[in-house]
Amino acid sequence: MANRTRWIIELDIEEDSEERSTYAVARLRRDGAVLEATGTAHRHPRDLDLARVGDDLAAARALVELASALQTDAGQVLEKFGANPPTQP
Repeated sequence: MANRTRWIIELDIEEDSEERSTYAVARLRRDGAVLEATGTAHRHPRDLDLARVGDDLAAARALVELASALQTDAGQVLEKFGANPPTQP
């Protein structure tokens, strides 16, 4: 039987309307540790006021950073056991 693991990623998004920016934090809790990554999006004064776009961009950037942190973590574990770390996609 295959092993199944479920990870739940928390994603908090906050918009600062005065600064015209959106800030996202992605957190993955596993094995008693937390991996955390952030992402931001900034709206140009001429851009339309579409909060969803800022949310999407900030969240995507946080998730990309989280993915990179996971790959780095995996590489460090592999190196600890004498294996080559994974290559970047």
